[in-house]
Amino acid sequence: LGDSGDDWLLLTNHDDGNRMWQTKDWSGGIPAKVKKQINNCTNKDRRLRGVNFNTNGCWYINGVKEDGTGGHAWWGGTSASDTLKEMTGGSLLVKVSFGLDEYGSDTYCFIKGKNGYNVSNNLNSGLKDRMKRINEQRKGINFVRLFGDGEYFISDDNGTQWVTSAIFLSKELKKSGKVEDVAKAGDGSWVIIKPDHYVSSRGVDSALTQQLDQFYRDQKNRNNQRSRAINEYHNRRREEREAQERAEREAIEAAERAEREAAERAEREAREAAAAIEAAERAEAEERAKKANTRAAVLESKLEERLREEWKSIKELEQYVQNRKQSLRQSIMELPPSMRQQFKNVNEKQTISHSECVVCQDTAAVRAVV
Repeated sequence: LGDSGDDWLLLTNHDDGNRMWQTKDWSGGIPAKVKKQINNCTNKDRRLRGVNFNTNGCWYINGVKEDGTGGHAWWGGTSASDTLKEMTGGSLLVKVSFGLDEYGSDTYCFIKGKNGYNVSNNLNSGLKDRMKRINEQRKGINFVRLFGDGEYFISDDNGTQWVTSAIFLSKELKKSGKVEDVAKAGDGSWVIIKPDHYVSSRGVDSALTQQLDQFYRDQKNRNNQRSRAINEYHNRRREEREAQERAEREAIEAAERAEREAAERAEREAREAAAAIEAAERAEAEERAKKANTRAAVLESKLEERLREEWKSIKELEQYVQNRKQSLRQSIMELPPSMRQQFKNVNEKQTISHSECVVCQDTAAVRAVV
């Protein structure tokens, strides 16, 4: 901000996830050299990394090409030109802030890198002491903003600190939340920039607040879209992961099922093979028993047949003997009586006892041999 809330310069950095760009706009009493150098940077596709000025004509601009190369700084209206030239000679970014002390004299604060700094002798002693302490503690300084009447705001690794006569500005700074930037005009109007909103006082140009409103709306929409895209991506990845896990699980289950079925099939085949072997052994045993029974039956049949033949032979032999005896008796009866006497006991002696051997007829029968 310049002398009043109507004098302002606004730089907004945009990022929609696909590309990044920067917009630049201003109004009112902004130093002409600042406007000219901003236009030069725009024409040469340079992105502004830092712009600062005070109401006494001190100004500073730092720009870099879109690919990050070609960084350069321009400044003017300051008695610290040699100091700036020395500090901006390296690769580290120099953050510059100009202000005024309570007597209207220029003040400046140059921060290089993490915590290197150079300040004007008339800078607020409280601010100088804090910066010295931060440097000695090897902590970082985020940014410093200098205003009129020796007022300031600093953000560093230890938090924030400020000095201002604007009561409502101080109340807003005390509220929680990160402060990205602070601007205070010569007439006391102010703007606080935070990550997701801004706060401004009365007297700030409505054109500036409208642009800030639009920027935060666009940023909110982009963040929402990005959040939706991220959520969709995570949901898609989760679905893919779940599908992969499900496929792996099904593959494992299928493998286990196939293994189980193979084991059951092998067990079933083993049982069937054992049953087949048992049936074959049983059939073989039955066949052997059948053959044995057949042989026994054949032997019994042959034995029976031989016994029958033997019995028949004995019967025929007995019949033959009986016939011979009968024939002998007839022949004896035909002999003269004197000769018949010697055969008188032939019947008794020739009678065959059933207890005598059918072959020898003179000893007791013991057994029959086939």
